Amino acid sequence: MIVSHDKRFIFFPDPLGAGSQVARALLPWADDATFVPTHDPDSGFFTPTEAEWSFDAAGHAFRSYLRIGVVEHPFSRLVRLYDRITQEDMIWKLRAAAGLPRPQMTAWLTGIRPNGRGAAGRRRARWRQFGAWSAKDWMAGRVDHPIRLEHLDEDLTPALSQLGIAPSLGHDNYRAPENWQDRFDAEATRIMVRRYGWDLEQYDYAIPRRVAA
Repeated sequence: MIVSHDKRFIFFPDPLGAGSQVARALLPWADDATFVPTHDPDSGFFTPTEAEWSFDAAGHAFRSYLRIGVVEHPFSRLVRLYDRITQEDMIWKLRAAAGLPRPQMTAWLTGIRPNGRGAAGRRRARWRQFGAWSAKDWMAGRVDHPIRLEHLDEDLTPALSQLGIAPSLGHDNYRAPENWQDRFDAEATRIMVRRYGWDLEQYDYAIPRRVAA
């Protein structure tokens, strides 16, 4: 999370680190070390709700800041979450080493939630819990300027221009996971639409064509 008391903005990457290029570009304006991420993955990690609590405790008027949050197509984001769990979860890696299959996408989706415990059990990494949250539950009415990861320049530049800053976002363009649309059968798609339908409608995200057809 990036906070600028001088320029009066707060930037929330999504829990999986999407929008890291924006965070890097905004870092020169960060003037509150409490919230700046370090090498520790849980440092600088605040949900918008937790950030408001922290601001209130410090005597800052949270809602007087421009509050920017990153959103991503929920289908591609859940694929990124699934792939990261595959790479980092010890049980999943042990199963793979023993020649056992990892959970199928549809079965995995059945067991996660768009809020609450998300895709994590007790004592699991926070990125895993909150990475499964819907944008609606993650932002909880505390982000007033969402930016779509797929349209960073289009969504972010007008907001930052109002603040009088113009960071260079570079050329690190967003890349969705490879073949992410092919990961969802009809049942998985129904689960996604049921749980993330608000996100799809709010940010004009289409259901994967192949499955929708």
